[in-house]
Amino acid sequence: MMHPLKRHFKSMSIKQRLALMILSVSLFSVVLTSVIITMIGIYNLRENLSNEMELSASIVGERNRFAIKIGRRDDVSNNLQVFKVRPAVVKACVYDKQGHVFAMYPIVGIGSPEPVKNSDVAAPELECPEAGRQYTRFSEKFLETFRHIYLRGERVGGIYIASDLRDIDAYIEKQIITAFVVIVSVCLIAYFLAMRLQRSISSPVLKMADTALHVSIYKDYSVRVPKPEDIGADSTNEIATLIDAFNSMLSEIESRDGTLQKKNIELERAKEEAESANMSKSRFLASISHELRTPLNAIIGFSSIITSQLFGAINEKYYEYAEDIHDSGLHLLEIINDILDLSKAEAGKLTLEMEEFSVEKAVKKCITILSERALRGNITISSDIAPDMPYLIADRVRFIQIILNVMSNAVKFTEPGGRVNISVDSQPIGNNKTHYKVVISDTGIGMSPSDIDKAFQSFGQIDSGLNRKYEGTGLGLPLTKKLVELHNGTIRLESEVGIGTTVRIQFVSDPANLVN
Repeated sequence: MMHPLKRHFKSMSIKQRLALMILSVSLFSVVLTSVIITMIGIYNLRENLSNEMELSASIVGERNRFAIKIGRRDDVSNNLQVFKVRPAVVKACVYDKQGHVFAMYPIVGIGSPEPVKNSDVAAPELECPEAGRQYTRFSEKFLETFRHIYLRGERVGGIYIASDLRDIDAYIEKQIITAFVVIVSVCLIAYFLAMRLQRSISSPVLKMADTALHVSIYKDYSVRVPKPEDIGADSTNEIATLIDAFNSMLSEIESRDGTLQKKNIELERAKEEAESANMSKSRFLASISHELRTPLNAIIGFSSIITSQLFGAINEKYYEYAEDIHDSGLHLLEIINDILDLSKAEAGKLTLEMEEFSVEKAVKKCITILSERALRGNITISSDIAPDMPYLIADRVRFIQIILNVMSNAVKFTEPGGRVNISVDSQPIGNNKTHYKVVISDTGIGMSPSDIDKAFQSFGQIDSGLNRKYEGTGLGLPLTKKLVELHNGTIRLESEVGIGTTVRIQFVSDPANLVN
């Protein structure tokens, strides 16, 4: 999930982004500079305070070394009052040679005849530490230093001074106030400068964005982005180069758009001519098919009379010829009927006669028609249809034609010993409608994916050589597809070479399609 700040930044305009970037860089620079200067100042201040404390300890120690040597406690205590002019000093302790507290500031136990010990002095902030090695160190709240006191090379005592860090705190507070004032001032100045400086970048870019939006909405490629000098931009920088390139691109698109429009007009005309030619072809095929059917019916009728020997016996050779003529005539009539139906379907003149009929009976009729052919080829045809299958509302003749076309192909392309199976399944889908699914599968030779598309093309044949093994016109599946689509159904073919083919057909049976 995108961070809200990142999402907000992406939603900002280019003017806001440029101003924000300038402000961010300026603010970062000022803050970083302020932090560095403050850290350097604190370091120098600590060094100065440390040196000053060490110097104070040395001076006060030298001034009191004789008093410590001879035990003049009051003199030492009075000398320590010098720290009153240094409010930062919160504790000062002077030790004798044995390391006992000899005197301290602020004064505790003045006039006491006994030496003041560590346990007897309790400063408001901290106690006198034990005497030891020399050091200068910073604690959380204090700067502490301890120095030995010498007289003619002999150590006669020591001095401890503790100072608070008010100078450092005051310096930090002053730096924070100064930094705040500087940051606010820089932000204000940077904002006004950013608003002025960003125009030289944002104005041309915004002009290009407006032009691109106008082109996108109105498809008007004649518009151009104003020249840089016309909108207050530098005419020699990358923005100017970008504007020139953008305008050149628009000119190129405008030129190509004009060419495309001309080509589209030519293509529309070519399409209309092709559609007109296709309609003429369909009308011609329909007309010639009707012309061919009349003499062809005569040939089939007369050959049938001859084979039935109505007017007397004929010899065996004539009988065979008459049977060949009769079978060839029936085959030719079937082809002409397919051509006529396909032409009508392509011309949109093929109508359906919707009725209610039994799917089981229609499928059994198809199996009966193909049974003799399947028997000759040693092919088993099986069916899987529920006995209580509801009636289908469709064109019964066209439905049988669809099933016959697919099953005859299955039988034709299945090797001896193979199987062809047809299954029909139905499922109610509401509003008295029923969804039917017909699946016809075989164990035939199958086909490749490229051949599947070719199988649905008119006059398209997978094996189109002159000596092809499987005869046919290539009209069966294209006509079947047209008939299925007329029923608002779908047909899908799945196949694998050497495995077989499966054809899936789906219909929706709607009582509203019944003719009253």
